[in-house]
Amino acid sequence: MNGEPTIPSCESRFPAVTASIAAARHWVRDCVEGFGGSPHQHRMIQTAELLVSELITNAIRHGAGPPLIRLTWNGRLLRIAVSDYSDRRPRMRVTQSTEPGGFGMQLLELLAHRWGVTPRHPGKTVWAELSFAP
Repeated sequence: MNGEPTIPSCESRFPAVTASIAAARHWVRDCVEGFGGSPHQHRMIQTAELLVSELITNAIRHGAGPPLIRLTWNGRLLRIAVSDYSDRRPRMRVTQSTEPGGFGMQLLELLAHRWGVTPRHPGKTVWAELSFAP
């Protein structure tokens, strides 16, 4: 050990099927509960579950290959990263309130402290940070 503090993280790859959306939500809850210690843990879990649902849905619908989800907690920021093998970047679209979908990126914009897309070879990682500082 080099004296550096360990940053808690979890990582899991999910099959590119719709059943993975619910499985990812449960996995997020277990992972964040394992980080422990946050006074905002309940809100953090709910928000993380919602954003992971949206990001993995996008990865399954518009990406390629089985999505990889990684959560990292540094004590004040929860970083959610969802990777897939497609180079296609997510885009914000104008949706009508009567449409059954298309709000995922709007939720990400609204709920995340910040978010972005990092190119990978192959594919990309869509990431979001949730701030839970006291």
